[in-house]
Amino acid sequence: MSSTLKTIVIGTSLTPESDSVVRTGVAAARAADASVRLFHAYSPPIMPFETGAVVGDCLQQIEAGLGEQLMEQARRTGLADLPGFGPRRLHLVMGPPLWIVDLARQVEADLVVVGATEGGALSRMVLGSTADGVVRKASCPVLVVRSESAFPPTRVEIAVDLSRVSANALRRGLEILTRLGVPLAQTEALLVLDLEEEAGSAHFDPAQIDRLAGEELRRFLESSSPGAVPRLRRVRAGSPGKEIVAELEARKADLAILGTHGRRGFDRLRFGSVAAEVLHRAPCNLLVVPAAAEPQPELASGKELAGADWSFVSDETPVAAGAV
Repeated sequence: MSSTLKTIVIGTSLTPESDSVVRTGVAAARAADASVRLFHAYSPPIMPFETGAVVGDCLQQIEAGLGEQLMEQARRTGLADLPGFGPRRLHLVMGPPLWIVDLARQVEADLVVVGATEGGALSRMVLGSTADGVVRKASCPVLVVRSESAFPPTRVEIAVDLSRVSANALRRGLEILTRLGVPLAQTEALLVLDLEEEAGSAHFDPAQIDRLAGEELRRFLESSSPGAVPRLRRVRAGSPGKEIVAELEARKADLAILGTHGRRGFDRLRFGSVAAEVLHRAPCNLLVVPAAAEPQPELASGKELAGADWSFVSDETPVAAGAV
């Protein structure tokens, strides 16, 4: 996975509501000095009794009209003002919206930008919106936009579970924030211990477990991203999805960063999963970072950090970890 931010692909539905998604992607491109591709997919018209020639003419007219709309959106959102912009940066395809993932791979995109509700009301009800599908299938980070006004972000929440995949998401997320010129002073790392994990250690009371978890979180952050460690850290206990959303609401976060294919990752995206709950209920924009295709580098400590499972803890006296 690239550590740069050179190419951004933005998905649009060409609706007035999608202008804010495009403008957010354009703002990211300006901040990172990146090039932008604007993508729109449309469904073929239903013409059961027409001849091939008539169908061909109709499709040409549809594509011409949509092409004009795509160019007009590029102009009114400021995309056309970016250096290097031209008609070749506009991609109009007849097919499913998820083909944006294929385009992102073809152009070696470093970021895909989509709207949280671009899939329409019905698809949102059945967990099949464009945003859901892109998050599950993309090989590069995906920015899911809910609020244009919250970009660039100030208050950022990074949810971690102490896994290697989580470390990758932390590193990549911080790299992207840095490329966007986002100050990291109000970036917080969040670790949620579910009730089963807390109950797994009979030798420690909840306060001691919280201190141990805080120490593990500190070590994890220093090992995973020694160059830029979030100064704010928090450990919560409870249902992970609910606690992540609750923390986002309490902090009035502008952006949440999550990794995929972790212990409760997007590979298990379905009703009831932590990932689905955060994706659908988070009140802010989301930056979702997939697991890198290539093997991950060793952490600075030289060993894998396990998830927050306290069943291994012996009855030795824990060392206070300080404030979290």
